[in-house]
Amino acid sequence: MSVRQAALRPENPLLQEPSRISTNLFSVPTQRLIATAVFVAIWAYKIYYFTSGSPGSFVFWCILDIAFFIALYICRIPWLQYPLWKIIFFIILSCTINAFWIYPSWVYDVGITKSIIDMFSSSSILIRQQILKLRGEKVRAVSTEEEIQIEDIRHNTSHIKGKHTVRLLPYATARLNPDDERYCLKRMDSKKSYPIGLPILFNKTSPQSIHYSRVNFVSGNKTHHEFTSREIARNHLVDVIQDGVYVYIPVTEPGVYKIEQALDADGMGIKIYRKEEIIVYCPEATLISITDTNCCINDEIHTKLVLKGVPPLSVYYERRVDDDSVNMTIDGIGAEHSKFPIEEPVRAKLLSAPGNYQWARDQEIEVQLNMTADTPATYSLKVLEVNDILNNTHNYIDERSQNVFVKYDAFSRPTAKFSSDAPLYIRPGYHAKMKLSLQGVAPWKLGVGYWSEDVAETTDTLSNEPTKMLNVTITESDMGYSIAVNESGTYKLLSVSDAKCSGQILAPSTNILSIAHPPTVKIDAVPISAEDCPGEIGIEATLSFTGIPRWFLEYSIKSETKKEDEIIMSEKSKRIITIKPPMPGHYEYRFFSLSDAIYSKGIDIDYRFTQTVYPKPDAVFRRTKDRTINSCMSNLVELDVDLSGTGPFTLEYEVVFNRRTNAFTIADIQGPSYVITSPPFDNPGTYTVTLKKVNDSQGCSQILNNDDFVTINVKRDKPTVGFRNSHEILWFLEGGNVDLPLQLTGNPRWDVTYIYHRDMNNVRKAYDLANPNSYLTVTGPGRYELLEVKDSYCLGKVIPEKKEIEVRWYPRPSLRIAEGEAETLPQTGYFKRNSICAGKEDTLGLVLQGRAPWIINYNIVSTRETIVHQQTIGFPSTRIRLMTENPGLHIYNFSSIADDIYTESNEILLVLKQTVLSNPNARFVNTEIVYHCVGTAFTRDDSIMIEMDGVPPFSLVFEVMHESSNHVETLRMESINNTLYYFQPREKFSLVGQYTITIVYVSDSQGCSRSLEGLDKTLIVQVTDAASIDRTFHQQVHCVGDILEYSLQGILPLNITYEYNGEVMFAISKTATFPFGADKPGNMTITNICHQRNKCCGFVANLTEIIYELPSAFVSEGKEVISDIREGDKTEIIIDFLGNPPFRFTYIRRELLKDGNKRKPGRILETQTILNINKHRHSIYTSQEGIFQVTHVGDRYCEYPRSSDK
Repeated sequence: MSVRQAALRPENPLLQEPSRISTNLFSVPTQRLIATAVFVAIWAYKIYYFTSGSPGSFVFWCILDIAFFIALYICRIPWLQYPLWKIIFFIILSCTINAFWIYPSWVYDVGITKSIIDMFSSSSILIRQQILKLRGEKVRAVSTEEEIQIEDIRHNTSHIKGKHTVRLLPYATARLNPDDERYCLKRMDSKKSYPIGLPILFNKTSPQSIHYSRVNFVSGNKTHHEFTSREIARNHLVDVIQDGVYVYIPVTEPGVYKIEQALDADGMGIKIYRKEEIIVYCPEATLISITDTNCCINDEIHTKLVLKGVPPLSVYYERRVDDDSVNMTIDGIGAEHSKFPIEEPVRAKLLSAPGNYQWARDQEIEVQLNMTADTPATYSLKVLEVNDILNNTHNYIDERSQNVFVKYDAFSRPTAKFSSDAPLYIRPGYHAKMKLSLQGVAPWKLGVGYWSEDVAETTDTLSNEPTKMLNVTITESDMGYSIAVNESGTYKLLSVSDAKCSGQILAPSTNILSIAHPPTVKIDAVPISAEDCPGEIGIEATLSFTGIPRWFLEYSIKSETKKEDEIIMSEKSKRIITIKPPMPGHYEYRFFSLSDAIYSKGIDIDYRFTQTVYPKPDAVFRRTKDRTINSCMSNLVELDVDLSGTGPFTLEYEVVFNRRTNAFTIADIQGPSYVITSPPFDNPGTYTVTLKKVNDSQGCSQILNNDDFVTINVKRDKPTVGFRNSHEILWFLEGGNVDLPLQLTGNPRWDVTYIYHRDMNNVRKAYDLANPNSYLTVTGPGRYELLEVKDSYCLGKVIPEKKEIEVRWYPRPSLRIAEGEAETLPQTGYFKRNSICAGKEDTLGLVLQGRAPWIINYNIVSTRETIVHQQTIGFPSTRIRLMTENPGLHIYNFSSIADDIYTESNEILLVLKQTVLSNPNARFVNTEIVYHCVGTAFTRDDSIMIEMDGVPPFSLVFEVMHESSNHVETLRMESINNTLYYFQPREKFSLVGQYTITIVYVSDSQGCSRSLEGLDKTLIVQVTDAASIDRTFHQQVHCVGDILEYSLQGILPLNITYEYNGEVMFAISKTATFPFGADKPGNMTITNICHQRNKCCGFVANLTEIIYELPSAFVSEGKEVISDIREGDKTEIIIDFLGNPPFRFTYIRRELLKDGNKRKPGRILETQTILNINKHRHSIYTSQEGIFQVTHVGDRYCEYPRSSDK
């Protein structure tokens, strides 16, 4: 057995106690970085001032250093944790360097140097005391008159020292591809592939050389290779882990790889887990389009899938139609070409057996993928993943390779048809356009068959070959699609194709083209004679047409004075027309142009007829939109009449009213028109005017059509206008508008004229009012007057008593302070209210004008804050609460007001000032308990002092009560002229116990007062008898670290006198219990106890305690020892004890963890307790690895650590 023992370095920083700064705030490395940065900044500050010639203050430099090191000690940052003596040493060293820098001559002054050392010694004591305060509550030590931290005594780690670490040296192993990952080679254009790193895990060692072999798949030859540590380091093919290293073999060729041998740095062999690793080329896929990428509906789409790899292969691919996709899988591709069995049991057996690897050769396999284009869409295929027999996977999902993606665009097939099957006609030598209806993608190619007229008339066009074939190309056009033809016959669409596909011919697919000859007309004209008058009045012509309908015939009527052209349209081939000139004279009728649907520009013809015409006289009312006229009584109506014939004329008409008919005759009418003026209408009602008869100069008369009449509605009342509610005043918002209500009579629509009194020169008019209750919209306040009204019939009148109306603005809301509520200040809008004591209720009266509810906005400005208020008020007189809680000047700024009408805030200026006076206050200056002996008088030495706030003189009221009685005695003190007052009760306190004195009320000269309560208003006077002391514990044996607690009776604080190992010592207790901390072994006896100032001392007897030292245990003489052993060996662990036998102790064995190049303890693996050891040395023998430490030791009287602290 080889055992190595050595003293270890200080404990691993990772095993120190955790930082007192939360790692949620700053991580541990960040804490160390901050501490280092602060230290560097302090010394950079010193160097800067030292080099600038003004080094600064020595005391300030030392304060910086002391503050830094104390903060470092308190924070307990890992890796920067130092014991207290080191911190003090660092402080002394830093301050000494500061002294040498600032005052170099000090080093030669022995007296000054000694003073510095003394100063730092005192400082170290003070620093330690402050640190102990920060670490918890202190107790009085029995051996000194100082307070100690008892936890430091109880947890003095010097009682258990040493640690023994046992390490088992491991055996090294090597494992090829320990995680069973799959590796394959990527193909390249060159012979070699991209290299991959095949991992080997070396456990507990690092290799010096590696020997491995490769078997060729095709030839079966094995080649050997060596990989040295120098090559590994040079190519960075190593990863260091906690328990070993990963070494990566560069692989560039496929084959079967195997580790044959591995040696460590000492040339010793490393145990190899026998395993072979098969490396092949990664599977790959390529998609190649067989069919054209542009196809049509119902076409078959064929794609070739080329796979490379070790079969059988599996491919996972996506088939997409526009946005719809389907993922598909094909398994077992190339199984028929593979020499590798597909059955799972046989496959597993062959994979695990060495030998023939012909099945692992790389192969290329082609597969055809088929699909049909069912709809017009984009069809695509994409390979997503390829797997080979060894589960090597090539994932193409995130790759953008074009070799694994093909796309086909499927288009709809085009269609073609004629827009109409109606025959077409053209003029000889012209061409026609046969309109087409096409669907598809331009351009289109059409196959059109043509059969001539003679073939079409004698044979069936569907059973004979066409006379000729026409191949027509049609491009995209906004004007529609057509083909131009000029030969008469039958045309038929036979085929169609567009830019993408061939298509289908739809009906109608046939159209006929015929030659159209010029149109002709035959005119037979017959004169028309008058029945009861001499002469002819016109002609009647019979028209017979040839050509293609419809026909347009143009002719002219010419007289001695003028010529008029007319045009006749006919849908039929025969028509009869009548021409009757309205005026007598000689006329020529000439037909000069004829056109039909083909000859649209017309052809010239020449048919003439002459005639002398004597037309019969006629008279009609001139055509207007409405044959009904509205009028009013006493008004005249004018009617226009048009006459024809030979003048002058005599016209007869009649007026019918209420079954009465009045006939009128007008003679010697010279012109072709005349205006009939009616007499004034005296009665309301409906009048009908009818033309009865007309005579011309030839003596020819004409009885007129009774259907030609005019109706005149005569209204009794004329329209009127007035303002509704004219006696009322209309109100509206300032800046808005108001509607003036009208009262109209008559017939809609009305025009109203009015005037605004504030603008008399501007006459205003409202047009086209449709409602009898219409409104005039105006914007200005004042009086408005109506001037005139007119309805759709006649002019009306204004109702006198309703001709004027007045409108006014609503008054804007306003706010003011009620009378007597405040004093007016010289500044406009400013007021002052009487002062008031803080806390008293006070309200301010406000008067509001406008329409409720009102919303007022104001803010309150005080020395403490500004408060914004908005308040809704429902009554014109109200009160608002003023703020009196806080003393000082309060300013109320009323800034705006709104009411129910003016909802938008209106700015106002109203400021109120008020001073709130502070209420007086009184308090006991010192509220600590006053201790008083029973039956003695109070003096100023009792220090019952009262402090008051306010303006003197003051008045105070006290209440005094004893704890044993509910009776309260009231005391009143008047005319106190100072703010400090010594309170001395006149009566002696005769009862033992607690008296409570309370200040309940105070008032000052301003008239302000306050009822008082609170802790500083109450004072406790403890009246007591003689003091006493007794134990609170029963055990007889005490150990260092115990707390000896005694109960006290009397007025605190109490003075305690005791002896420790014969030395007299003193202590003062401020609590009813007093603890002593057993910091050292020895004897302690309490001899006396008194009240403060050594009054009322009590008798003490038999209070003696014996204190024993804590036991100690040292592992390996208190050192940290490491023992390295092999498996099966043992090592000895020695423990030494200090104390009173028999001893007992407990030790633990922790797991030994590796942290980089260091080792640290882990979890507890074993805990053992050994009892009844009567010697001061004990040995343990072990063959187990771990860290052995003593955790507990006990002797006859004491133990460490205490059982209650575990």
